[in-house]
Amino acid sequence: MTTSASTPRLRITLYWYLAVLVSTALSAPPSLHPGLATVIDAGALLCVSLAVLGRIWCSVYIAGRKDADLVTEGPYSLCRHPLYSLSMLGGLGLGAATHSLVLSLATLALLVGLFSRAATAEERYLAGRHGAAFERYRDATPRFLPSRLRHALAESIAIQPRVLWKAFVDGSAFLLLYVLVVAARDAAGSGVLPTLFGLP
Repeated sequence: MTTSASTPRLRITLYWYLAVLVSTALSAPPSLHPGLATVIDAGALLCVSLAVLGRIWCSVYIAGRKDADLVTEGPYSLCRHPLYSLSMLGGLGLGAATHSLVLSLATLALLVGLFSRAATAEERYLAGRHGAAFERYRDATPRFLPSRLRHALAESIAIQPRVLWKAFVDGSAFLLLYVLVVAARDAAGSGVLPTLFGLP
C-alpha cells in the first residue's frame, strides 16, 4: 500500500468502521418501534447510497486534476470538499444502520474531526499553489455544507478510467460495509451472536 498524506486518516476510519461492526455484532440492539426502525433504516440506506453515488460524481471531476488544477465545477461548485462531506454523510448512514445513537454520534464526531483537519491542510496547500484564485473560490464556496443546490457543470471532462474504477470499488466497499453492519445488527437482535453489552 502506497503511503500518502491521507493514509493515516484512511487507516483510522477503517479501524473505526471495524470497531463499529464488532460493537454492533456484540451489543444488544436498542428496542425501537418497528415504524421508527423502518424510517431509520431507509434514511441510513439513503445516506450511504448518496455518499457512494456522490463520491463517484466527485471522482469524475477531480480525477487526475487534484494536484494540478483548482477544480470549481460540478460538486466542487457546491462546496469546497464534497468528497469529505459525502464521506461524513455515508458515515452517518452507517452509524444509523446500527440503530445506536452512541455509535452514530461517535462516528459523525470522528469523521468531522478527521476531515476538518484534512480540509485545513488541503486549503493551505491550495492557497499556496493557486493564490488569489483559491481565495476567491474559498470566499464564495462553503467548506462542507452546500448553501445552494444549483451547480456549475463543466463543458467537458477528460475521464481517467483507472481513477473512476477505484471510485466504484471504494463505493462497493462502502455498500458492503453497510450490508455487514445491518447483518451484524440483525444477528445480535436474533440471539445468534452473544450479547456482551448494551448501547443506546
